[in-house]
Amino acid sequence: MVKHLNRFSVIVLAALLVVALVSAPLSAQDEVTLTFGISRGVDTLDPTATTFSSVEVIVGHVFETLVKQQPLGVYHPGLATDWSVSDDATEYVFNLRDDVSFHDGTPFNAEAVKYTFDRIVDPDTKSQMAFSFIGPYAESEVLSDYSIAVRFSSPNAAFLDGVSHSQLGPISPTAVEALGADWGFSGIVGTGPFVFESYVPDSEVIMVKNPDYNWGNADVFGRSGPTDIDRLVFKILTDPGTRLAALESGEVDMIDNIPGLDVARLREDPSFVVTQYDQAGHGYSFMFNQIKSPTDELAVRRAIAQAIDIDIMQDIVYDGLGSRACSALTKSMFGWTDAFCQANPYDPDAAGAILDEAGWVMNDDTGIRERDGAPLTIEHWSPDRPLSAATAQFLAEDMAALGVDFQINLADIAAYLTVVRAGEHNTQQWWDTQTDPDGVFRTLYHSSNAGGGTNRNNYVNADMDAMIDAAVGIGDLDARATAYAEIQQKLAEEVVMVYFNDPVVLYASTPNVHNVTILGGGFVPNFYSATMGM
Repeated sequence: MVKHLNRFSVIVLAALLVVALVSAPLSAQDEVTLTFGISRGVDTLDPTATTFSSVEVIVGHVFETLVKQQPLGVYHPGLATDWSVSDDATEYVFNLRDDVSFHDGTPFNAEAVKYTFDRIVDPDTKSQMAFSFIGPYAESEVLSDYSIAVRFSSPNAAFLDGVSHSQLGPISPTAVEALGADWGFSGIVGTGPFVFESYVPDSEVIMVKNPDYNWGNADVFGRSGPTDIDRLVFKILTDPGTRLAALESGEVDMIDNIPGLDVARLREDPSFVVTQYDQAGHGYSFMFNQIKSPTDELAVRRAIAQAIDIDIMQDIVYDGLGSRACSALTKSMFGWTDAFCQANPYDPDAAGAILDEAGWVMNDDTGIRERDGAPLTIEHWSPDRPLSAATAQFLAEDMAALGVDFQINLADIAAYLTVVRAGEHNTQQWWDTQTDPDGVFRTLYHSSNAGGGTNRNNYVNADMDAMIDAAVGIGDLDARATAYAEIQQKLAEEVVMVYFNDPVVLYASTPNVHNVTILGGGFVPNFYSATMGM
C-alpha cells in the first residue's frame, strides 16, 4: 500500500529542509551513505507497537533510550544521566538530560517519558514487545521537568534492561498526536542520531543525519556528536540470495544473516569482512497452540517433540551454524539450563508409544494416525521464507514417520499474522532476540501476552505467571538463576515449545565499513559510530 504525505509529514520535511539549508552543503559525491541489507521485514516502525524484534535494528537509530546496555548486563547513561532503584525494585527514579529535543522541535522532558510509557500500556496501542519490556508498570510520576519516578505493581529487577531497548525509547507526543494512524508508517520522531525520511513497505527505510545530535555515550560508541553518516538506508531483503547478490554487486554495504552455504566462501574472499556473534535471547523454535486441538493435548506435544531429530536438523536446516537448543534461552543468556533436552530426548519409538497410549492409532492404509475416526492433523503456519520453508519440510518428514498429517501453510507476513494472532494455527515457528530472561519468558509464556499477543502458544497457566512475576523481582543473581531453572523445568515437562537451534548472528560487509557497534547481545547493529572509507 502506498502511503501519501499528510500535513504533519510536510511539516517534518520542511524542518529537514531548514536543517539542510543551515548545514554545510554537500554534493552528491561528498555525501556519505551507508546501506544495510536487513533480512527481516517491518510490521510498523512504531517502537511501542511493533511485534518484530528486527524493527529495533532500524528504529534504534531514530529513538534514543534512557540507558545503554553494552555488554549485556552493563548499563550506561543515555537520555538519563543517572538513576536510582528502590530496594524492592518497584520504583526507578531517572534524572534526565536537559539539553535534548525531539527531531520536530518538541522538548524532551519527563512528560515525554511519561507519555511514552503510558501509551505502551494503553490497550488501544496494542503493544506487545514493548509491553513485555515494561513489565508490571503501574504509573509514572513527573517529579520535575527532568526527573521522573517509574513505579511497578510488583518488583521489576529487569527494567534497566527494558529501557535499554528502543521499544521503550521516548517518542514525540506532538508527532504521535499529529500523525494519528499514520504514526509508524509515514512518520516517526525521536531524539536519536538519525531523522526519519521515508518508508516504502517491503522495500526500504531511509533516514538522514541529525546535525544537532550531541548526546551520544562515548563509553559505548566512542563519540558523542553527530554521526559521520549523512544518509542511512535499510534495504528490506528477505530472500537470502537476493540479499547476498546485493552485497556482491555493491548495492548494499553490509548485510545480516549470510546464507549458511556462503559463509566459508565469503570468509576467504578479501573483498568482504565476515563477523560472527552468539545470539542472545531465544533461538529457532516451534510453538504449540494450546487452544486448538490436537496440540492442546500434552501427549501429542510430547510425542512430536520426541519424534524430531533435532541433532540432524543442525546440518540439514541450519548448515552447521549455531548449536542445538535446549531451552527457551540461548546458551549466552543468564540462567540457561538444558532442561528441555533432558526431559525430551529424541526417541521416535517412544513417541509412537505415547500416541498409541493416548488412543491415536496408526491407519496402515493412509499412514496417518486416527482417534475416533478423526485423523491426527497439524496445521502448521509460517512466513513464506527460505529458512521457514526448509524447517517446515524437515518437520514434515519426521511427522510423516510418526503418522501425523502435517499440513504446511506458508504465507506472506500479513496473512500469517492474521492466522496466528487469531489462534487458528496448531504450530508455528518462532525466533526472537532479547537481553534479559524475563523478556523471553514474559513474551512467550505469560498469560498477559496470550490471545493475539506474542504468546502464540496461548499458554495460560497461573502458576507460570506467578513464577515469571516472582523471578523478575529477585535481586540476588543466584536466587534468580534458580527461579529461572524452575521455569525451564516446568516448560520442559509441559512441552510448551520445542527448541531447535541457538543461532549465531553473521554479518558480511565490504572492507570500507568500519566502527559499527553491535548491541543487543549480537543482534542489533548500530551505525551511529560507523565510518566509511578504505
